[in-house]
Amino acid sequence: MRPHVRETPSDRASVRIAARPLKVIVADDDEDARDLLARAVADLQYDVRAACDGAEAWEMHQAQRADIVVSDWRMPRVDGVELCRRVRAADGDTRYTYFVLTSAFGDKQHFMAGMAAGADDYQAKPIDIEELSARLASASRVVALHRRLGDQNARLRRDSQASFRLARVDALTGVGNRLRMREELDSTWARAQRYGERYCVSICDIDHFKRYNDTYGHLAGDDLLRRVAETIRTQLRRGDTLYRYGGEEFLVVLPDQALDEALHAMNRVRAAVERLDVPSAGEGAVTISIGVAQLSLRADDTLDDWLARADGALYEAKARGRNRVAASHVH
Repeated sequence: MRPHVRETPSDRASVRIAARPLKVIVADDDEDARDLLARAVADLQYDVRAACDGAEAWEMHQAQRADIVVSDWRMPRVDGVELCRRVRAADGDTRYTYFVLTSAFGDKQHFMAGMAAGADDYQAKPIDIEELSARLASASRVVALHRRLGDQNARLRRDSQASFRLARVDALTGVGNRLRMREELDSTWARAQRYGERYCVSICDIDHFKRYNDTYGHLAGDDLLRRVAETIRTQLRRGDTLYRYGGEEFLVVLPDQALDEALHAMNRVRAAVERLDVPSAGEGAVTISIGVAQLSLRADDTLDDWLARADGALYEAKARGRNRVAASHVH
């Protein structure tokens, strides 16, 4: 059979983008035409793989995605139009494969059908290598543009994710801020109500912090907040979460702990802060007071009620002389 490829004089200019040659799959059930076309594309400095039909081309593309597919229309098993549909469906948002359909059909109806299937270009047989070279050069520019757009979109997503995370971190102490706390507490509350999971929450307050600020200045106060936050964090379990609740207050969520276990854990936190031995504005070292409340699964209880109980226990710890842990008991 006479190959459906016609060679004409050409300088065979190399076409490259980025730092590597583009990957091209050539699919044609005519062996002579396929081999001649694959050699011609390779001479143009592309990385070429040849497939005997659309099914083999699809397997190649799945194993290692091509940048460009040049496919005959009429082939056994999977024809060019079906191959184009599969390739286009697999492209996704971040990767684009340029698809060129080749065919002996030269009528407008077949051209429109190929475009409807998602093809980017259509070249009639016998294939003119100079014309193919120009089409591949155009395809290279399109692929390069899609790569740049994909990279830009990926950077935008990373920047957006980073901004999302930063918006939920307290800039001074590096722990979760109130926005993140509320979002995660809402999730915790829903999970506990649905599955009966056990949680305790603790509110920690630095004793006489205003007096410390007035005595040593706000920079020293900021440094104290950072040191206390880090000390609390180092005393917690991996599954516990720490947030800055506001001002000199921090909130700790302790999953899978009963009230007596949480009291023991937070008393360890209290003692660790006292061991920092930071001079207070009065006598002795800086201390913290802590209120602890266990989540209640009563139908009439709310998330705000849970936090209010922890806050009430904190005030009880303050009223009893500070530097202590108090618990709220649900009646």
